[in-house]
Amino acid sequence: MKKFLSNILKFLLLINFCTITIYVFGRYVIGPQYTQGYQASLIDKVKRLKSIDDPKIILVGDSNVAFGICSELIEADMRMPVVNLGLHGALNNAFHEEIAKLNIQKGDIVVVCHTSYSDDDKINDLQLAWITYDYHDEIWPVIRNKDYPDMLRAYPTYFKDAFYLWLTHTGNTDNGNPYSRNAFNKYGDVVQRPASSQADPDLFFQTHPDVMPSVNELCMKRLNKLNQYCIDRGASMVVAGYPINYGKYSTYTKEDFREFQKKLEDSLDCDVISDFTDYFYPYSYFYDTLYHMNEEGARARTLQLISDLKRWKDEKSESGADE
Repeated sequence: MKKFLSNILKFLLLINFCTITIYVFGRYVIGPQYTQGYQASLIDKVKRLKSIDDPKIILVGDSNVAFGICSELIEADMRMPVVNLGLHGALNNAFHEEIAKLNIQKGDIVVVCHTSYSDDDKINDLQLAWITYDYHDEIWPVIRNKDYPDMLRAYPTYFKDAFYLWLTHTGNTDNGNPYSRNAFNKYGDVVQRPASSQADPDLFFQTHPDVMPSVNELCMKRLNKLNQYCIDRGASMVVAGYPINYGKYSTYTKEDFREFQKKLEDSLDCDVISDFTDYFYPYSYFYDTLYHMNEEGARARTLQLISDLKRWKDEKSESGADE
């Protein structure tokens, strides 16, 4: 029995040794291989987030935020610096919320613009999470303790792919399209859009059914914790609308969204500052996916968000005066 247990211990030690060796080789020999890709934009977003000590507006969400916001317009109208943290839906909502926590300070306004409020509180695409981290230590705190087991299991595939890029000298290349680091401006907005954005969007939505969002308790509890996290630091958190394609192929009505919004408002401790039906936009404002907007769409969505933020601030001021 002792010999058996000794062999098990030796086997576990060998596994740990191999794992550590592979990681050290990957980190210090292979190194980052995705520094010019779309996910690497998070390096610049985090740098901007941490560099601003004055009260700022922090935009949180997936690629609907990256492709659908003109931060410069918000900054000019609200007279507050803006950081667009929008990245990728496959990372899931919690990942994006954790990014904001890297620097929430007094006076900040955290604007959450998710496209769904019924996530499972996990990272959906673990390989994408590894590509996003890519040995950049400033990003690792976004990975929660509960994510470690899944991330560890996914590491071999990331290592294999990075090793191939390193071996063939094909890593860290800029593909020159909107899904690259250089497609973003200093705020974190995607500003380079392809010619395909001029293609017939009507055809896209005919073949890609839209999705009606829903609400679950798991997501609501996490968002309420984030709201308290903001309050504890003297910041405010609000939930705002996201761009919703609306046309002849839509499977929902404005009444459906009013019911969804009522559930959201009843479940959240923070303010929902938008009427989601104000974010219904024609197909011509979108391209490429359900939530990516062209320049015209991004401007229209941004102006609506500014209107919502200003109305919310005015209401807060009036409420404070009444008290």
